[in-house]
Parts: sequence; structure tokens; C-alpha cells
Amino acid sequence: MYNLRKSKKGFTLIELMVVVAIIGVLSLLGLRLYTGQQEKAKNAIVKANASTVHTLIQAELADSDPSTVASMFTLIGVSGHALAGMQNPYSADTNVVNGDGTEVIGEVSVSVTTGTPNVWTIQGYGKAADAKVGNELTAQR
Repeated sequence: MYNLRKSKKGFTLIELMVVVAIIGVLSLLGLRLYTGQQEKAKNAIVKANASTVHTLIQAELADSDPSTVASMFTLIGVSGHALAGMQNPYSADTNVVNGDGTEVIGEVSVSVTTGTPNVWTIQGYGKAADAKVGNELTAQR
């Protein structure tokens, strides 16, 4: 007796389209999670930079008595507002510290509290210039 039924080998077009759609949805979800992790990593770098600057300022305040941001930058070795080994994660620039109290994307702002020359305020800024990253750090003598 002959078998008149054809063998069904392979996948139908509908099955292949469903698999491609599922892979597309999963890859979009993964991409969205990945970009969120990138932003978290950049914010962590800004926090680390602020912490490093805070530590350097606190160490110098223990040894000396600078009254201006310029004199503090000289003591901690800031040349053109850049510290060795530190980098702005948003612009890949080495200018990480600004001393005029302005809000710059990815930079650490250092300022002296008016009237009290030994109280220093350190704050990091994230993706937007007004987006503060981490807590405001205070160094004082």
C-alpha cells in the first residue's frame, strides 16, 4: 500500500514570523535595560568624582587654611580644572571640577560658603545641568 500523504518537513512562514517577532520584542527590552544601566554607571562616576574631590579638599583643610577656590585648586593640584585620573562621563573631557559654583553636566561643582571660608560645598551634576547626583558634600576645618 502506498502512502499518499506528503511529509511535512520544516517550518511554516507563520511560525518563522512569530519567532522573529518574539526575538524582536526581547531585544528591545534588553536594549532599554542596557541604556538605563549606562545612565546609572555615568551617575556613579560623577558620585565617585565628587567623593574624590571631597577627600582631597578635606585632606588639604587639615594641613592648610585656603580661603578661595583658586587657592584650594592650587593645593589639590587642579590644573585647568582637571584632576589626573578623573573624567567627565558625559563628555569624556578631563575638566571635571568647576570652582564657580555653576551647574555643568557631569562636573563636580566646588564652592566656599559665604562668610565662612573653611566650609566647602561639593556637588556633582548628572545628565542635565540642574540634575544633582548624590548628596551635597561638605568639607570643613
